[in-house]
Amino acid sequence: MTTLQATALKETLEAMFDSISKKEDVTKHLLQISRLQQEVAPTASPQLKHYLQNRSYTKALEYLKTGFVIEHPKRPDCDDGDHP
Repeated sequence: MTTLQATALKETLEAMFDSISKKEDVTKHLLQISRLQQEVAPTASPQLKHYLQNRSYTKALEYLKTGFVIEHPKRPDCDDGDHP
């Protein structure tokens, strides 16, 4: 994954969370995330691919920012991506 791809994915995730906080439509962000996910799939780390495939976008963003994810004890179960 290139630096440009990582930056685009991080910025798209941040924009999506900003739109969520403003109760705005996030469809365009989800489409962009999906496109970027396919683009980076061959070269992204297995952990990032896992977060994106499971739509664990909070964890994906944290991973892009820090390179790892700290499990927060108060993070809701619905954020783990294993639930529909």
